[in-house]
Amino acid sequence: MSSKLIELDYEKLGMMCGIEIHQQLEGKKLYCDSPTVIRDDEPDYVVSRKLRAVIGETGKLDPAAKKEMAKGKTYFYQGYTDTIGLVELDEEPPHAMNQQALNTCIQVSKLLNAELVDEAQIMRKTVVDGSNTSGFQRTSLIGQHGYLTTAAGKRINIPTVIVEEDACKKVEAKGNTVIYNLSRLGIPLIEIATDPDISNPQEAKEVAAKLGMILRSTGKVKRGLGTIRQDVNVSIKGGRRVEIKGAQDLAGIPTLMDYEIIRQQNLIALSKTIEKNQIQIGEIVPVTDVFAETESPLIKKGLSGDAGCYAVTLTGASGVVGSEIQPGKRVGTDLSDFAKVHAGTKGLIHGDEDHVKKYGLSEDEVNALKGKLKLSDSDSFLLIVAPEVVAKKAFAAIDERLHLLKTGVPMEVRKANPDYTSTYMRPMPGEARMYPETDAMPVLVNGDAVELPELIDAKAQRFIDDYKLGVDLADSIAKGMQSDLFESLAKQFSGVKTATIAETLESLPKTLKRKDKIEINPTVSDYETVFGRLAGQKIAISALGDIFKLAHTKECAVADVISQFELMSEEDVAKIIDEVLAANKDAPMGAIMGQVMGRTKGRADGRVVQELIKKRLR
Repeated sequence: MSSKLIELDYEKLGMMCGIEIHQQLEGKKLYCDSPTVIRDDEPDYVVSRKLRAVIGETGKLDPAAKKEMAKGKTYFYQGYTDTIGLVELDEEPPHAMNQQALNTCIQVSKLLNAELVDEAQIMRKTVVDGSNTSGFQRTSLIGQHGYLTTAAGKRINIPTVIVEEDACKKVEAKGNTVIYNLSRLGIPLIEIATDPDISNPQEAKEVAAKLGMILRSTGKVKRGLGTIRQDVNVSIKGGRRVEIKGAQDLAGIPTLMDYEIIRQQNLIALSKTIEKNQIQIGEIVPVTDVFAETESPLIKKGLSGDAGCYAVTLTGASGVVGSEIQPGKRVGTDLSDFAKVHAGTKGLIHGDEDHVKKYGLSEDEVNALKGKLKLSDSDSFLLIVAPEVVAKKAFAAIDERLHLLKTGVPMEVRKANPDYTSTYMRPMPGEARMYPETDAMPVLVNGDAVELPELIDAKAQRFIDDYKLGVDLADSIAKGMQSDLFESLAKQFSGVKTATIAETLESLPKTLKRKDKIEINPTVSDYETVFGRLAGQKIAISALGDIFKLAHTKECAVADVISQFELMSEEDVAKIIDEVLAANKDAPMGAIMGQVMGRTKGRADGRVVQELIKKRLR
């Protein structure tokens, strides 16, 4: 097996892919009037909970929820008296569904050609990993049987458009406790899911980008890191569907998918090796005495309190546990990740030669360990440093994982890593996790009362056609938060170039932040003041940055400082030019221009200065 990157033939591999988009909405929370402000400051209070799974509508217990409950963890929740209410604490029934969030979901459903339901039924989705104080997430289907079309004309079906609550923000996980912050809990989320109609990673990226564009077109979504999350579902021929959660980087989706395809190829090959070599775990053997004088930092650190060293034989696994299934991720990593999730271990050491060296085991220690386990040349070993009860739980989890790997690709949920690999999170949830919400009434869905927004792509094209903006500038202003203001100012100040207005709104604040480390927040009145002066030829375009900087420094309106930048008369400018030329007779044009502009301090139009200098140099 090898994870070496090669050009993948997605059609031959039988790759199938669908994506899910989760987008936070602005405004109030979904079932209460708390603001959607995510905080990380010192909390006013902390409450603790233990959660348990309940039987769903099908009469069964969801396997993923059952696994989570078995961990027996305690959850602590940070709250704030001024932004968190009793609904987030699950001490009060939910209020009526946020109508603005519902309307936004209706808009998105219609833009995706989806059929609206007549009535939104509020369901509870069992979630007992602590990310919700109630042990469930409220979710409602709004649109179904929708679709979008790619640039190549391919139809991608969208079976569901859902509105649901976001989860708590995880602050820290340590041992058997997890700390969450309540400020994110209950923020409205739109969830859009596609069918597995996507044929290749680039197409997945295109679909995700188009869904993001549609969501932003509503003008009601949150912006910034963490406000939108992409989950990718991938399978290949001979494999099973794997959901990779949290693909934050749109540009990285193709690499994330390629790595998952490679992982599934290698797991299919691994299943055959496990079967052929009859790889299995042996009995747990205490081996603390082998490491009584160890110099291994990991083992020395781990041997404290009631912790000890425990090992098992992996029969027939020599050279297998250290083989790579993703870049930097080995079979041993997969076993370790599973044990971490289901037993709470910090990791394991396996018998691969490089791995042994990495953790500082001496040759004598390795030989003594092999002797104690009675290893043959075809065997390997696993070593865990932990309390005995944890070690037993970990090896039981690893045994379970080996049985899963024997079947090929386990159907599961994984977490996307920054390097585009993925890490095991939990089993794939099923239908048993859903049951009706008994504390909230169904909500009528009225699509006729909701107007559709102009799509960003269409708006950008209109800015090119109607306002003669360049492609990049039109795209930037259409995607930004100031597109309506741009149109208003462009109509109000026809004497100012539309590109100047767009660049002032979109680019100037970013330039000042980058160069001068200041963040300006001009008001509509500030913009009207500068563009009014520009239209009347009272100030120069080159002075705009200095005007906004001075107003920011003085913490005043632009109108209070703009008089300092009124254009000088042509006579006064000519006088300065003559003085500069007299002192710099042989200087080049650029140097003369620079000195004159410096002395006029933004109160001269550069084009006028250039023409006056040219006249004098003839």
